[in-house]
Amino acid sequence: MMWHKCELQKNTGYIPDMLGNLETGEWETLLAVFCRYTPWNADNVALEGREVTRDEQQYVIPAPISELPVYATHAVIDGKRRIVTNWIDLAPRYTAIRVKAYKEVIPSELQP
Repeated sequence: MMWHKCELQKNTGYIPDMLGNLETGEWETLLAVFCRYTPWNADNVALEGREVTRDEQQYVIPAPISELPVYATHAVIDGKRRIVTNWIDLAPRYTAIRVKAYKEVIPSELQP
């Protein structure tokens, strides 16, 4: 079981541009915790649909939801900032978060 460092953050003082991208502001770290990647199982895919499971990842945080800043909008996991889309209460010991997953495309000339 591999645990990753996770920083729950929100952007303060931002102004979105015409496309909704955050143009200015500062990232405020609300809480630093550890999380573990949780793969989708067949039941999740059947309930949520493939279009959701393809673009999102789930992580479990070993803390109850009452101890976490649920107003955090982003999570930095392994140095990559991701948008938190959902908080799932797995009381009494865990909380799951769903984050947008962006796949990095490797140019064909760099692939082995």
